[in-house]
Amino acid sequence: MHVRFLVLTLILSLLIPQFSAAQIKPVSPSDLRRAIVTAVETRQKNLAEVRAFFSTEPVQGMLKSAKVDYQRVERAVATLSADEIARLAARTQQIQHDFAAGALSNQDLTYIVIALAAAVVVLVVVAAD
Repeated sequence: MHVRFLVLTLILSLLIPQFSAAQIKPVSPSDLRRAIVTAVETRQKNLAEVRAFFSTEPVQGMLKSAKVDYQRVERAVATLSADEIARLAARTQQIQHDFAAGALSNQDLTYIVIALAAAVVVLVVVAAD
């Protein structure tokens, strides 16, 4: 009796993964290609937004006054992951919106820009180690 149960359990354990694997829909090459293109386009859009923020005249002036090298920030931004760039792009958009709405003073913006630039450089240094 125990042998039959063991054999039945063994057979079922070998068949169940095959049934569940048959239910998984394979990803077509066109779907995969489309997902890759979308991811690349999103990363490029976010990267362009971050670069545009750091290249504006007020931000450039703030970086110079804080003795932060813009080229170093530019290189560091390019090495961030897609998720990090997306978070940074969202943050820069929020900062621009708050500043335009008058919620931030020029001094607040200066501190935020310096903090963002420092965070970008630190992220790259940590990732390199």
